[in-house]
Amino acid sequence: MVSDSAPSGISALLRGVRGARPAPPPRPEGRLVWMHLPAGLPASALVALRDALDEINVLITLDSPAPKEELAQRLPGPRRAMIDEFLTHWKPDLLLWGTSVNGLPYTRRAKRAGIPVLFANLLGQSLPAGFKGRQFTEFFHSFQKIMLEDPQEKARLLKHELDESRVVHCKPLSEVATAVPENEAVHRRISGALGPRPIWCAALVSRGEIDALLAAHRHAVKAIPNLLLVVVPRATADVIGRQIADDGWRLGELCENSAPDKQAEVLLAPDTENLSTWLRLAAVTYMGGTLYGPEAADPFAPLAVGSAVLCGPNRHPFEQRYARLAQAGALAEAETNAVLPARLVATLAPDQSARLALKAWDIGSEGVEAIAVLVREINATLEAGALS
Repeated sequence: MVSDSAPSGISALLRGVRGARPAPPPRPEGRLVWMHLPAGLPASALVALRDALDEINVLITLDSPAPKEELAQRLPGPRRAMIDEFLTHWKPDLLLWGTSVNGLPYTRRAKRAGIPVLFANLLGQSLPAGFKGRQFTEFFHSFQKIMLEDPQEKARLLKHELDESRVVHCKPLSEVATAVPENEAVHRRISGALGPRPIWCAALVSRGEIDALLAAHRHAVKAIPNLLLVVVPRATADVIGRQIADDGWRLGELCENSAPDKQAEVLLAPDTENLSTWLRLAAVTYMGGTLYGPEAADPFAPLAVGSAVLCGPNRHPFEQRYARLAQAGALAEAETNAVLPARLVATLAPDQSARLALKAWDIGSEGVEAIAVLVREINATLEAGALS
């Protein structure tokens, strides 16, 4: 077991000269899993993984700097005393080494302390090649389970006489589309009042976009009678409401406490509080800010509730999410406001909107499979340790 003795000798002297390091936060009660994660891991995937682990505490380390989490530390230095001090304080029930960086000093000390260790190639990076063959063998033989996707990496491990049963197929941990909690009662009330009307939504729009959106709506109504536009403004709902009314539309208020005007041609939400509920009403959602800025809305918000994504060319600050959807053919793109009306009508076709929504959901849920594998192996290892 790891020693609980206080630091002494040169270490204690240096600490006295340089000043004590900030004390780590107290260890929470209950089980605790230490995860060392690669830089660049999507925050949404980490949140989903922590939620899936339910009541298990998760301590996160990165090489540098420490992540902004309640339970987070910078990875201790590779000296044995520093690692042992870290383990003595946190007393993890399991270590998940989630980066391809060589962590042999840490797995050695964890094993010595009786802590089970798992490996997961969370970003799908190449396994480390910068240390000698015997070290590579020792490093990967220390793991009870090794989770990775690349069959070539698996073959490389098997050459080091690793038991194949310890290698588990697991995709990289990509971003996860997590729906904001909805008000189910409000959704039933509003959707029941509106009936089977075709609906599209303009989410998180600014006042500069309204004219282009109303022009697209006017064009679409000619092709799709009784089409309803739901507008969720980024801000200044009153100003946007006046713009809509001045353009000659019958405007209704979208309110959680009352049924909407069934004859309304445009419904305006007062704010973004029930955004996920309003998105769920729509077959297609235009992402505010993608034609005129100041910044694009998050495209994972509508796909999490089954609404197809329609956008303009501006993708900041969600360029990676838009790029993944575009590469998969999972969004409709309007390069200019002149193209928007025709693109809207095409996207509202039931078969087209359903196809886009399904493809988008496949992208937004890619990380779910990896999370399921990780949670299964973590829980199985913890339970095995509890029974031993």
